[in-house]
Amino acid sequence: MNALQFAALLIAAVGPLLVLAKLLHVPTPLALVAAGIATAFLPGLPDARVDPQILMALFLPPVIYAAAIRVSIHLFRFTLGTGVGIGVALAAVTIPVVAVAARWLLPGLDWAPALLLGVVGALVDTRLFHEAEGRPSVPRAIADALKVREIVARVVSLGVLAVLVQAVATGTPTPLGATWHFAWALVAGAGVGWALGRGTRWLRGHASPAPVEIAVSAALPFVCALVAQGLGLSLSATIIAAALAVSSGGMDAESDSEQTSPEARLSAVTFWEEVSLLLSAVLFLLAGRALPEALGALEEWPIWQTAGTALVLVLLVLALQFAFSYFAACLPAPARALREREGEAGREITRLAAAGVMAWACTPSIIGVIVALSAPPVMEDRGLTLVVAAFLILGSVIVQGLTLRTAVQAASLGDEAEEKREEELAGRVASRAADGEEDVQRGHDAVRRALLRLREDNHIGDEMLHKMLRETDLSARVAEGPAAAMPGAGPPNP
Repeated sequence: MNALQFAALLIAAVGPLLVLAKLLHVPTPLALVAAGIATAFLPGLPDARVDPQILMALFLPPVIYAAAIRVSIHLFRFTLGTGVGIGVALAAVTIPVVAVAARWLLPGLDWAPALLLGVVGALVDTRLFHEAEGRPSVPRAIADALKVREIVARVVSLGVLAVLVQAVATGTPTPLGATWHFAWALVAGAGVGWALGRGTRWLRGHASPAPVEIAVSAALPFVCALVAQGLGLSLSATIIAAALAVSSGGMDAESDSEQTSPEARLSAVTFWEEVSLLLSAVLFLLAGRALPEALGALEEWPIWQTAGTALVLVLLVLALQFAFSYFAACLPAPARALREREGEAGREITRLAAAGVMAWACTPSIIGVIVALSAPPVMEDRGLTLVVAAFLILGSVIVQGLTLRTAVQAASLGDEAEEKREEELAGRVASRAADGEEDVQRGHDAVRRALLRLREDNHIGDEMLHKMLRETDLSARVAEGPAAAMPGAGPPNP
C-alpha cells in the first residue's frame, strides 16, 4: 500500500471509528489513538513518519480557521481583560514555566524541545466545554472569556513556535531581534489577514451558486498560509484575522442586503464543522501511529519517567490556568455575572468555583499534536518530545473530558435564565424587524441587521447570534425556492 492509498484509508476509517467509540462509550481521542497505534503494527503500510511540511501546510490552516470562523470581532471587544489580556499573559507565562519544569524532570533535555513542550502546554482548546452535551449553562462572561483565551493562546504560542523553529535552523536570535520579529509578524499578519478576509467576502458576493461560494471560502486559509509564509508573517494571526473579517462582515452598504446567499452561509457552517472534525480525528490517528516508533527510540528514557513528566506538566498547566482564571473572575464582567450566586456560597467560594470551571474547561489543543509531529528533524530529542506531548494531550483530554460535566454541575454556576432572556430578546427584535418590511427578502435582511446590532451592543452573545441567524437563513432559503444548478450541470432528475 502506498502513501496515497493509506491516506485514503485513514479518511475512510474516521467515520466508523467515531461511531464505534460512541457505541462503546469510549472517549473519541482514546479510540482514535488506539487505532493509530494498531496500524503501526500492521504489515505492508507506509512509514509512520509524517512530513512536517504537510502538517503545517495542509492541516494547520483549516484547523485554525474552522475554530475562528464562528467568532465575531465583538467577542474581543467585550473581553479585552478577561479574554485577551489574560490569554496573552497566561501563554507568556506557561511556555517558559513548562519548559523549565520539563528540563528539571528530564535532565539533559535541550532548551529547544523543552520550549516546544511549553508551546504544547500553552495551546488550549475549549471545544469539549462549549460542545458538551447535557452541560449546564454558565454565565456568558465566562464562556466568552474562555473562547477568546483559546484564540489568543494560539496566536501567541504559534508565534513563539515560529521564532523557535527559526532559531533551530539559523541559530539563537538576540532577544531584541526576536521580540521585534514576533511583534511585526503578529501586527502585519493581522492586517494582511483582515484584508484577505474582506477581499474574500467581496469575491463571495459575486460567486454563485452556493458550492462556488464555499469553494472561495475553502481557499482562504490556504491563501493566508501561503502569504504569511512568503512574507514571514504570523500564520495564526493572519488566518484568525481573515476568519474574523469574514464572520464579522456587515451588510452591503450599497444594496442594503447581505452579500452572500443564505444557502452558502448554511452550507459553510456545516462544511467547516466537518473539516474540523475530520482533520482532528486524522491527527489523533497519526499521533497514535507515530507513538510506537517514538517510544522505541527513547532508549535511556523509561516509560514511567516520560508518563510521569507528562502528568506533572498537566498538573502545572492546570495550576497556572486556575491562578489566572481566579484573577479573571475578579474582573468586572465575570464579577457582575457571579454576583447573584455570592449570597448562596459566599464571594470567595464562588470565585474559586468559577476559576475551577475555567481551568478544567481548557484542555490541550489538537494543534499541539501538529506542533509535536512537525518538530524539525534536526531538533534533538524529537521522539521524546512527541511522546511527552502525546501523553500530555491525550491524558488531559480524556480525564477532563470525562469529568467536565460533573465539574460544572458541582460548581453550581448554571445560568439557564441568561440564555432564555437572550433568546426572548432576540426573538422580539427579529419579529419587529420582519414586521416592518413588506418584501420577504428585505424582511430577512432587516432581521439580520437587527440581530447584528444586538450583538454589537452586547445584548446577546455569539452563540445566540449564530443560532438566530441560522433560523433566519433557513427561512430565507425556503423563500428562495429551488436551488440554482451548477454551471454546466444537466437538468435535475425527475
